[in-house]
Amino acid sequence: MCGYPCPEGEGASPGLNSCHFAGDCLPGAPRVLAIATQLPHAGSPEQARQHARALARAALRRALADAWGCAPQALTISDQRGQPPRLGWAGTGAAPAALAGTGLSISHAPGMSLVACYEQGSVGVDLQAMPLQASRADLLRTASLFLPQNSVETLAKQTPGASFMEAFTDRWAAHEAALKCLGQALVEYHPALAARLAGVRTARLALPGWAAADLVAALAWRPAQP
Repeated sequence: MCGYPCPEGEGASPGLNSCHFAGDCLPGAPRVLAIATQLPHAGSPEQARQHARALARAALRRALADAWGCAPQALTISDQRGQPPRLGWAGTGAAPAALAGTGLSISHAPGMSLVACYEQGSVGVDLQAMPLQASRADLLRTASLFLPQNSVETLAKQTPGASFMEAFTDRWAAHEAALKCLGQALVEYHPALAARLAGVRTARLALPGWAAADLVAALAWRPAQP
C-alpha cells in the first residue's frame, strides 16, 4: 500500500494483512488492514469483543506511528462504543502534521477485524457475514427500506442462491461503510441522505486468504473539503 510500510505477516497466514481495493496504490489512498482477533483461549463474548477492539487499535497505532516516525504510545485512539474512533496525541512535542486530518474506521466480525485510515479526509470500513439464513424476500424488503433504488432494482434481478446473497451483502457493506464515512447511523433511505452520499467513494475489499468464506467487506472514503 502506498505511503505506509507493509506490516509483518503479509500473506495468507492469519495475523496482520493489508486489504487491497481498486485504486489502493493511488497517491494518498486510504489504507486497510485485516487483523486476526481470535482469542488465544476460551472466553466470554464480551472478552472477545474487548480483545478485538484492543488489537484493532494497537494495529492502527503501529501503522500510523511507522508512517509518521513517532512511537505508537504517542498516539491515542478513542474506544467509545457507538462512536467512530478518534485519533489523539499523547507524545511530547508537536503532533504530526497529518494527525488532525486523518480519518479512522474499525469493523469487527468474529475472529477478524478491519481497520482503515485515511490522511486526506473521512473513511468508513465495514465487514459483513452473508445472511445465509435469511430469505430472499426478507432481504429485498430490507434493501427497499435502506438501500438506493438502483441497488434494489439490481438485487431484484438476481436469481436466488449464493450469487444473490453475495450481491446483497456486497451492497449492504458498501452502504454501511459509506454511512460510517459520513458519521451517519443507519436510517431509511431518503433524498437528503442520497445527496450526502454523493461525494463518497466506495470499493469492495479483497480479504486475505484466511478470512472466512462468508465474509464481505467494503471501504468508503471522502476527501476533506478544501
